[in-house]
Amino acid sequence: MYHPAALSAGRDPRLDFFRGLALVMIFINHVPGNMLEGATSKNFGFTDAAEAFVLMSGMSAGLAYSSVYARDRVHAIAGILRRAGRLYSVHLLTTVLAVVILMAGHNYLGTTALSERVNMVSYLEAPWTTALGVLSMTHQLGYFNILPLYMVLLAATPVFLALASHSRAALLGVSVSIWAVAGLNNINLPNFPTEGFWFLNPFSWQLIFCVGLCAGIASKKGETFVGYSPVLMAAAIGYLVFAAFVIQGQHYDLTNWGDHPALLVGFDKGMLPLPRLLHILALAYVISHFASFRAIAGSAKAAPVSLLGKQGLAVFAWGSLVCIALQVLRDAYVFSPAVDLATLMAGLAIQYAVASRLQVEKMAVRNHVQIA
Repeated sequence: MYHPAALSAGRDPRLDFFRGLALVMIFINHVPGNMLEGATSKNFGFTDAAEAFVLMSGMSAGLAYSSVYARDRVHAIAGILRRAGRLYSVHLLTTVLAVVILMAGHNYLGTTALSERVNMVSYLEAPWTTALGVLSMTHQLGYFNILPLYMVLLAATPVFLALASHSRAALLGVSVSIWAVAGLNNINLPNFPTEGFWFLNPFSWQLIFCVGLCAGIASKKGETFVGYSPVLMAAAIGYLVFAAFVIQGQHYDLTNWGDHPALLVGFDKGMLPLPRLLHILALAYVISHFASFRAIAGSAKAAPVSLLGKQGLAVFAWGSLVCIALQVLRDAYVFSPAVDLATLMAGLAIQYAVASRLQVEKMAVRNHVQIA
Protein backbone atom coordinates (compact mmCIF):
# COMPACT_ATOMS: atom_id res chain seq x y z
CA MET A 1 0.00 0.00 0.00
CA TYR A 2 1.18 3.51 -0.79
CA HIS A 3 2.03 5.79 2.10
CA PRO A 4 3.49 9.19 1.19
CA ALA A 5 6.97 9.70 2.59
CA ALA A 6 6.63 12.73 4.82
CA LEU A 7 9.26 15.42 4.82
CA SER A 8 11.06 16.25 8.02
CA ALA A 9 13.43 18.90 9.18
CA GLY A 10 16.12 16.33 9.87
CA ARG A 11 18.49 14.66 7.46
CA ASP A 12 16.69 12.32 5.09
CA PRO A 13 18.18 8.86 5.67
CA ARG A 14 17.39 7.79 2.12
CA LEU A 15 20.11 9.99 0.64
CA ASP A 16 22.94 8.41 2.63
CA PHE A 17 21.56 4.89 2.31
CA PHE A 18 20.98 4.90 -1.44
CA ARG A 19 24.24 6.71 -2.09
CA GLY A 20 26.01 4.04 -0.04
CA LEU A 21 24.15 1.33 -1.95
CA ALA A 22 25.17 2.94 -5.24
CA LEU A 23 28.81 2.97 -4.10
CA VAL A 24 28.63 -0.74 -3.23
CA MET A 25 27.23 -1.55 -6.67
CA ILE A 26 29.78 0.67 -8.41
CA PHE A 27 32.53 -1.22 -6.58
CA ILE A 28 31.12 -4.61 -7.59
CA ASN A 29 30.54 -3.55 -11.21
CA HIS A 30 34.08 -2.17 -11.46
CA VAL A 31 35.48 -5.67 -10.90
CA PRO A 32 34.10 -7.27 -14.08
CA GLY A 33 33.31 -10.96 -14.08
CA ASN A 34 32.93 -11.42 -10.32
CA MET A 35 30.28 -13.64 -8.81
CA LEU A 36 28.18 -10.77 -7.38
CA GLU A 37 28.03 -8.71 -10.56
CA GLY A 38 24.80 -10.37 -11.66
CA ALA A 39 22.98 -9.11 -8.56
CA THR A 40 23.56 -5.38 -9.16
CA SER A 41 20.96 -2.97 -10.51
CA LYS A 42 22.31 -2.92 -14.08
CA ASN A 43 20.87 -6.42 -14.55
CA PHE A 44 17.31 -5.31 -13.75
CA GLY A 45 16.89 -2.08 -15.68
CA PHE A 46 18.30 0.32 -18.24
CA THR A 47 20.56 2.19 -15.78
CA ASP A 48 23.32 1.28 -13.37
CA ALA A 49 24.56 2.86 -10.16
CA ALA A 50 26.32 5.74 -11.97
CA GLU A 51 23.04 7.47 -12.81
CA ALA A 52 21.89 7.16 -9.21
CA PHE A 53 25.23 8.53 -7.96
CA VAL A 54 25.02 11.63 -10.18
CA LEU A 55 21.36 12.22 -9.33
CA MET A 56 22.12 12.09 -5.60
CA SER A 57 25.17 14.29 -6.09
CA GLY A 58 22.85 16.92 -7.52
CA MET A 59 20.47 16.47 -4.59
CA SER A 60 23.33 16.89 -2.14
CA ALA A 61 24.42 20.07 -3.90
CA GLY A 62 20.90 21.47 -3.72
CA LEU A 63 20.63 20.68 -0.02
CA ALA A 64 24.10 22.01 0.81
CA TYR A 65 24.29 25.18 -1.25
CA SER A 66 20.84 26.49 -2.23
CA SER A 67 19.98 28.32 0.99
CA VAL A 68 23.55 29.62 1.36
CA TYR A 69 23.44 30.86 -2.24
CA ALA A 70 20.19 32.70 -1.52
CA ARG A 71 21.81 34.51 1.45
CA ASP A 72 25.36 35.09 0.21
CA ARG A 73 26.24 34.17 -3.36
CA VAL A 74 29.94 34.90 -3.02
CA HIS A 75 30.26 32.66 0.04
CA ALA A 76 28.28 29.88 -1.63
CA ILE A 77 30.30 30.02 -4.86
CA ALA A 78 33.55 29.94 -2.88
CA GLY A 79 32.35 26.83 -1.03
CA ILE A 80 31.30 25.12 -4.26
CA LEU A 81 34.63 25.82 -5.93
CA ARG A 82 36.55 24.58 -2.87
CA ARG A 83 34.59 21.35 -3.06
CA ALA A 84 35.26 21.07 -6.80
CA GLY A 85 38.96 21.63 -6.11
CA ARG A 86 38.92 18.82 -3.57
CA LEU A 87 37.32 16.50 -6.11
CA TYR A 88 40.04 17.44 -8.60
CA SER A 89 42.77 16.67 -6.05
CA VAL A 90 41.23 13.31 -5.18
CA HIS A 91 40.89 12.45 -8.87
CA LEU A 92 44.55 13.25 -9.56
CA LEU A 93 45.75 11.28 -6.54
CA THR A 94 43.66 8.20 -7.29
CA THR A 95 44.68 8.32 -10.96
CA VAL A 96 48.39 8.44 -10.07
CA LEU A 97 48.04 5.55 -7.63
CA ALA A 98 45.98 3.57 -10.14
CA VAL A 99 48.67 4.06 -12.79
CA VAL A 100 51.29 2.76 -10.34
CA ILE A 101 49.16 -0.35 -9.70
CA LEU A 102 48.53 -0.89 -13.40
CA MET A 103 52.20 -0.38 -14.29
CA ALA A 104 53.19 -2.97 -11.70
CA GLY A 105 50.75 -5.43 -13.20
CA HIS A 106 51.83 -4.61 -16.74
CA ASN A 107 55.56 -4.99 -16.05
CA TYR A 108 55.60 -7.83 -13.52
CA LEU A 109 52.40 -9.82 -14.10
CA GLY A 110 51.96 -9.37 -17.84
CA THR A 111 48.53 -7.72 -17.66
CA THR A 112 48.89 -6.07 -21.07
CA ALA A 113 45.30 -6.82 -22.08
CA LEU A 114 44.07 -4.95 -19.01
CA SER A 115 46.32 -2.00 -19.87
CA GLU A 116 44.57 -1.73 -23.22
CA ARG A 117 41.09 -2.11 -21.75
CA VAL A 118 41.53 0.69 -19.21
CA ASN A 119 43.15 3.19 -21.61
CA MET A 120 46.63 3.02 -20.08
CA VAL A 121 48.65 2.38 -23.26
CA SER A 122 49.25 6.09 -23.84
CA TYR A 123 51.10 6.27 -20.50
CA LEU A 124 53.59 3.85 -22.00
CA GLU A 125 53.78 5.47 -25.44
CA ALA A 126 53.63 9.18 -24.55
CA PRO A 127 53.94 9.63 -20.77
CA TRP A 128 54.49 13.41 -20.73
CA THR A 129 51.63 14.36 -23.02
CA THR A 130 49.42 11.85 -21.22
CA ALA A 131 50.33 13.53 -17.94
CA LEU A 132 49.12 16.82 -19.40
CA GLY A 133 45.92 15.06 -20.41
CA VAL A 134 45.46 13.81 -16.86
CA LEU A 135 45.95 17.31 -15.44
CA SER A 136 43.40 18.72 -17.86
CA MET A 137 41.09 15.69 -17.33
CA THR A 138 41.11 15.04 -21.07
CA HIS A 139 42.69 11.65 -20.46
CA GLN A 140 40.82 9.33 -18.13
CA LEU A 141 41.50 5.76 -17.16
CA GLY A 142 38.68 3.33 -17.59
CA TYR A 143 36.56 3.16 -14.40
CA PHE A 144 37.92 6.59 -13.35
CA ASN A 145 35.39 8.67 -15.30
CA ILE A 146 32.86 9.67 -12.64
CA LEU A 147 34.90 12.15 -10.60
CA PRO A 148 35.87 14.32 -13.61
CA LEU A 149 32.19 14.43 -14.59
CA TYR A 150 31.15 15.27 -11.03
CA MET A 151 33.80 17.99 -10.76
CA VAL A 152 32.70 19.69 -13.98
CA LEU A 153 29.04 19.56 -12.92
CA LEU A 154 29.85 20.90 -9.47
CA ALA A 155 31.95 23.72 -10.95
CA ALA A 156 28.92 24.63 -13.08
CA THR A 157 26.58 24.57 -10.07
CA PRO A 158 26.74 28.37 -9.46
CA VAL A 159 25.27 28.83 -12.94
CA PHE A 160 22.62 26.19 -12.25
CA LEU A 161 21.73 27.86 -8.94
CA ALA A 162 21.51 31.27 -10.61
CA LEU A 163 18.93 29.90 -13.05
CA ALA A 164 17.09 27.99 -10.32
CA SER A 165 16.90 31.11 -8.14
CA HIS A 166 14.71 32.67 -10.84
CA SER A 167 12.82 29.51 -11.76
CA ARG A 168 13.49 25.81 -11.36
CA ALA A 169 11.39 25.26 -14.47
CA ALA A 170 13.74 27.56 -16.39
CA LEU A 171 16.76 25.59 -15.19
CA LEU A 172 15.18 22.31 -16.25
CA GLY A 173 14.15 23.79 -19.60
CA VAL A 174 17.71 24.92 -20.32
CA SER A 175 19.09 21.61 -19.06
CA VAL A 176 16.80 19.53 -21.28
CA SER A 177 17.71 21.71 -24.26
CA ILE A 178 21.45 21.20 -23.66
CA TRP A 179 20.89 17.43 -23.28
CA ALA A 180 18.92 17.25 -26.53
CA VAL A 181 21.28 19.41 -28.60
CA ALA A 182 24.37 17.55 -27.34
CA GLY A 183 22.81 14.14 -27.89
CA LEU A 184 21.45 14.83 -31.35
CA ASN A 185 24.64 16.51 -32.58
CA ASN A 186 27.28 14.41 -30.75
CA ILE A 187 28.64 17.42 -28.85
CA ASN A 188 31.10 16.31 -26.14
CA LEU A 189 34.42 17.26 -24.56
CA PRO A 190 37.46 15.93 -26.46
CA ASN A 191 40.11 13.53 -25.22
CA PHE A 192 43.83 14.28 -25.29
CA PRO A 193 46.31 12.90 -26.23
CA THR A 194 44.20 9.95 -27.42
CA GLU A 195 41.39 10.33 -29.92
CA GLY A 196 37.73 10.42 -29.07
CA PHE A 197 35.64 12.10 -26.40
CA TRP A 198 34.78 11.84 -22.72
CA PHE A 199 33.12 8.54 -21.83
CA LEU A 200 30.46 10.28 -19.69
CA ASN A 201 29.37 13.32 -21.68
CA PRO A 202 28.96 16.27 -19.26
CA PHE A 203 26.53 18.02 -21.63
CA SER A 204 24.27 14.98 -21.41
CA TRP A 205 24.72 14.00 -17.78
CA GLN A 206 24.14 17.53 -16.49
CA LEU A 207 20.42 16.82 -16.89
CA ILE A 208 20.39 14.16 -14.17
CA PHE A 209 22.46 16.42 -11.93
CA CYS A 210 20.09 19.36 -12.47
CA VAL A 211 17.04 17.21 -11.72
CA GLY A 212 18.71 16.16 -8.49
CA LEU A 213 19.67 19.77 -7.75
CA CYS A 214 16.04 20.89 -8.13
CA ALA A 215 14.89 18.04 -5.89
CA GLY A 216 17.44 19.06 -3.27
CA ILE A 217 16.36 22.70 -3.44
CA ALA A 218 12.72 21.68 -3.02
CA SER A 219 13.56 19.43 -0.07
CA LYS A 220 15.56 22.21 1.59
CA LYS A 221 12.44 24.41 1.40
CA GLY A 222 10.22 21.63 2.79
CA GLU A 223 8.53 21.16 -0.56
CA THR A 224 7.87 18.12 -2.74
CA PHE A 225 9.65 18.34 -6.08
CA VAL A 226 7.14 16.18 -7.98
CA GLY A 227 3.96 15.42 -6.07
CA TYR A 228 2.24 12.06 -5.88
CA SER A 229 -0.05 11.14 -8.75
CA PRO A 230 -1.64 7.70 -9.23
CA VAL A 231 -1.13 8.04 -12.98
CA LEU A 232 2.55 8.95 -12.63
CA MET A 233 3.11 6.18 -10.10
CA ALA A 234 1.48 3.58 -12.33
CA ALA A 235 3.53 4.79 -15.29
CA ALA A 236 6.76 4.75 -13.28
CA ILE A 237 6.19 1.25 -11.89
CA GLY A 238 5.13 -0.01 -15.31
CA TYR A 239 8.26 1.38 -16.91
CA LEU A 240 10.49 -0.21 -14.26
CA VAL A 241 8.80 -3.58 -14.80
CA PHE A 242 9.14 -3.20 -18.57
CA ALA A 243 12.84 -2.35 -18.25
CA ALA A 244 13.48 -5.37 -16.02
CA PHE A 245 11.62 -7.60 -18.51
CA VAL A 246 13.68 -6.25 -21.43
CA ILE A 247 17.07 -6.59 -19.71
CA GLN A 248 16.42 -9.91 -18.00
CA GLY A 249 14.94 -11.49 -21.11
CA GLN A 250 17.24 -9.72 -23.58
CA HIS A 251 14.19 -8.83 -25.65
CA TYR A 252 15.69 -5.74 -27.23
CA ASP A 253 18.43 -5.42 -29.82
CA LEU A 254 20.69 -2.77 -28.31
CA THR A 255 22.56 -2.27 -31.59
CA ASN A 256 19.71 -2.06 -34.10
CA TRP A 257 18.12 1.37 -33.74
CA GLY A 258 17.04 1.76 -37.33
CA ASP A 259 16.53 5.34 -38.48
CA HIS A 260 15.60 6.60 -35.02
CA PRO A 261 18.03 8.93 -33.20
CA ALA A 262 20.20 7.05 -30.73
CA LEU A 263 19.33 9.71 -28.14
CA LEU A 264 15.70 8.59 -28.17
CA VAL A 265 15.97 4.80 -28.42
CA GLY A 266 19.58 3.86 -27.73
CA PHE A 267 21.34 2.64 -24.61
CA ASP A 268 24.79 4.24 -24.96
CA LYS A 269 25.65 5.14 -21.38
CA GLY A 270 27.89 8.05 -22.31
CA MET A 271 25.18 10.10 -24.01
CA LEU A 272 22.42 9.31 -21.48
CA PRO A 273 19.71 8.37 -24.02
CA LEU A 274 16.02 8.67 -23.21
CA PRO A 275 15.44 5.04 -22.09
CA ARG A 276 18.16 5.38 -19.42
CA LEU A 277 17.00 8.86 -18.42
CA LEU A 278 13.40 7.76 -17.96
CA HIS A 279 14.50 4.72 -15.98
CA ILE A 280 16.43 6.66 -13.33
CA LEU A 281 13.63 9.23 -13.08
CA ALA A 282 11.01 6.50 -12.65
CA LEU A 283 13.12 4.77 -10.02
CA ALA A 284 13.66 8.02 -8.11
CA TYR A 285 9.94 8.82 -8.25
CA VAL A 286 8.92 5.47 -6.81
CA ILE A 287 11.53 5.59 -4.03
CA SER A 288 10.62 9.17 -3.10
CA HIS A 289 6.91 8.42 -2.62
CA PHE A 290 6.92 5.22 -0.56
CA ALA A 291 7.48 5.63 3.17
CA SER A 292 8.74 2.03 3.35
CA PHE A 293 11.96 3.06 1.59
CA ARG A 294 12.53 5.79 4.17
CA ALA A 295 11.91 3.29 6.98
CA ILE A 296 14.37 0.82 5.49
CA ALA A 297 17.00 3.52 4.98
CA GLY A 298 16.64 4.72 8.56
CA SER A 299 16.77 1.25 10.15
CA ALA A 300 19.70 -0.01 12.22
CA LYS A 301 20.36 -2.80 9.72
CA ALA A 302 20.94 -0.22 6.98
CA ALA A 303 23.43 1.78 9.09
CA PRO A 304 26.61 0.23 7.58
CA VAL A 305 25.47 1.09 4.05
CA SER A 306 24.39 4.58 5.14
CA LEU A 307 27.82 5.11 6.69
CA LEU A 308 29.40 4.50 3.29
CA GLY A 309 27.07 7.11 1.81
CA LYS A 310 27.98 9.69 4.45
CA GLN A 311 31.65 9.42 3.47
CA GLY A 312 31.00 9.01 -0.23
CA LEU A 313 34.07 10.69 -1.70
CA ALA A 314 36.61 8.79 0.40
CA VAL A 315 34.73 5.52 -0.04
CA PHE A 316 34.60 5.99 -3.81
CA ALA A 317 38.31 6.86 -4.00
CA TRP A 318 39.43 3.87 -1.93
CA GLY A 319 36.98 1.60 -3.70
CA SER A 320 38.34 2.65 -7.09
CA LEU A 321 41.90 1.78 -6.06
CA VAL A 322 40.84 -1.59 -4.64
CA CYS A 323 38.89 -2.27 -7.84
CA ILE A 324 41.87 -1.62 -10.09
CA ALA A 325 44.12 -3.77 -7.87
CA LEU A 326 41.59 -6.62 -8.06
CA GLN A 327 41.38 -6.24 -11.84
CA VAL A 328 45.16 -6.62 -12.07
CA LEU A 329 45.11 -9.74 -9.88
CA ARG A 330 42.13 -11.25 -11.70
CA ASP A 331 43.84 -10.63 -15.05
CA ALA A 332 47.00 -12.38 -13.85
CA TYR A 333 45.49 -15.25 -11.85
CA VAL A 334 42.42 -17.46 -11.92
CA PHE A 335 40.18 -16.83 -8.90
CA SER A 336 38.18 -19.64 -7.35
CA PRO A 337 34.64 -18.75 -6.21
CA ALA A 338 35.83 -18.64 -2.61
CA VAL A 339 38.74 -16.29 -3.40
CA ASP A 340 36.45 -14.22 -5.62
CA LEU A 341 33.97 -13.67 -2.80
CA ALA A 342 36.68 -13.16 -0.18
CA THR A 343 38.42 -10.42 -2.17
CA LEU A 344 35.16 -8.58 -2.79
CA MET A 345 34.28 -8.74 0.91
CA ALA A 346 37.78 -7.54 1.80
CA GLY A 347 37.40 -4.60 -0.57
CA LEU A 348 34.06 -3.63 0.96
CA ALA A 349 35.57 -4.03 4.45
CA ILE A 350 38.36 -1.61 3.53
CA GLN A 351 35.82 0.96 2.40
CA TYR A 352 33.77 0.49 5.56
CA ALA A 353 36.88 0.90 7.72
CA VAL A 354 37.76 4.14 5.93
CA ALA A 355 34.22 5.46 6.36
CA SER A 356 34.16 4.49 10.05
CA ARG A 357 37.45 6.23 10.75
CA LEU A 358 36.40 9.42 8.99
CA GLN A 359 33.01 9.45 10.72
CA VAL A 360 34.66 9.11 14.14
CA GLU A 361 37.00 11.98 13.31
CA LYS A 362 34.08 14.08 12.09
CA MET A 363 32.12 13.49 15.29
CA ALA A 364 35.19 14.28 17.42
CA VAL A 365 35.63 17.61 15.64
CA ARG A 366 31.92 18.40 16.01
CA ASN A 367 31.98 17.61 19.75
CA HIS A 368 35.11 19.73 20.20
CA VAL A 369 33.45 22.68 18.49
CA GLN A 370 30.32 22.31 20.64
CA ILE A 371 32.38 22.18 23.84
CA ALA A 372 34.45 25.19 22.80
